[in-house]
Amino acid sequence: MKLKNKTKESLIGYSFISLWIIGFLVFTLIPIGRTAYLSFNKVKVTTEGIKTTFLGIQNYKDAILMDIKFVDTLISYLGEIVIYVPIILVFSLAMAMMLNMDVKFKGLFRTIFFLPVIIISGPVVEKLIDKGAMSIPSITNIVESGVITSTVPGALGNIITTVLSSFITILWFSGVPILIFIAGLQKIDRAVYEAASIDGASKWEGFWKITLPAINPMIMLNVVYTIVTISMFSLNEVIMYIQTKSFDDKWGLGYASAMSWIYFVVLLVILGIFILIVKPKSDKKIKRT
Repeated sequence: MKLKNKTKESLIGYSFISLWIIGFLVFTLIPIGRTAYLSFNKVKVTTEGIKTTFLGIQNYKDAILMDIKFVDTLISYLGEIVIYVPIILVFSLAMAMMLNMDVKFKGLFRTIFFLPVIIISGPVVEKLIDKGAMSIPSITNIVESGVITSTVPGALGNIITTVLSSFITILWFSGVPILIFIAGLQKIDRAVYEAASIDGASKWEGFWKITLPAINPMIMLNVVYTIVTISMFSLNEVIMYIQTKSFDDKWGLGYASAMSWIYFVVLLVILGIFILIVKPKSDKKIKRT
């Protein structure tokens, strides 16, 4: 029996993604399900294998209500996300707009901004931070002197201090968002800007009325990418704390699995909030009387 053309195309398509599907099932979906199961159990690793004792939601209660350090680490993580994501997006967009202009050596500058993403992997960054190579000495001295926090009041001083002390890290996270923004900017027809200029629109108005709406999908993509990258960073305090508890004889893998799921839910909530913020507002339909 001959297969229809549509069925053939579907089979060919599935054959191309079959390896990815197998990899997703084996290395992602099954471990996720296993982690969910372990989070409801007391896990003990013995010479005979892993032994589990069902505890219900006790691990989740202990993590949220009893483990003060875990809660504090989560709150610190939320603060970093709120500060880092907008700064990385604004910096990446500014750099992308500059690199999108008609300037010499554009390819070289793009490569310079993207090189840290290629060269510096997680373990390399960890070693560089341990050696103090991810900070600028002059900026570090200013931060440690307390000049900023004493002159700039309240939370603003703390934000400025955090940004300055993590400036190189922010640059490292900006490589991919810059390229994504450049790709979005290059798709905007120059004729649109020319028409707006003829109508009397300034460059500032063109940015708000033309550029931002046109690259909104790129903004949403960069929001997701940045949050996930920061959340999965090898030096993320939440991840490091969960790893520590995984090998603790008192708590073990069950408790660490519960913390992982709490962290995952918090990450989803953060993603949802940021996506709602940057999501374009639908135009209201004007009703004609």
